[in-house]
Amino acid sequence: MPSHKQGTVNPVVTESQLGKHGTSRMVKCFASSPIHAGDMTAESIKNQFQELVLDGVVNDAGHTFGEFSRDYSDAPDYGDVETGGGGLPASPWVPNPVSPGEGFDYTKQGEAPDGYGQTPSDTWGVGVGSQENPKTSSESISNHTLGDYGLGKHSPS
Repeated sequence: MPSHKQGTVNPVVTESQLGKHGTSRMVKCFASSPIHAGDMTAESIKNQFQELVLDGVVNDAGHTFGEFSRDYSDAPDYGDVETGGGGLPASPWVPNPVSPGEGFDYTKQGEAPDGYGQTPSDTWGVGVGSQENPKTSSESISNHTLGDYGLGKHSPS
């Protein structure tokens, strides 16, 4: 249960009086309003936000990024990182530590020392999931919905 719920405006129903509006008059004046028609409710707004902001693919029609998945479906997987010699990284967590030097033939570059960079360190991130595979953590994050996040709360480990 979230620790904080965002307040919404729920106007008080009023009767027409001298110097005051009446709710029934306002409804008649703005009859086509989605609020008065019952089309716009707290639930419909929450669902629309989930759909338009948190879920699916954004397509900016080539303006900057093209298509971007808010579900992080293209997150990298540590297991897919090609490692070894020839200029490849030593592991998914570190680049190849061998300095090429002047006139170096990258196709003959050696591999990193045994065990170098094979265990991720927590120096680049802390907290729940800081050493988790981006593919795994992204899949978990993409399942979150509006209301899953609470002030002062964190994701379960």
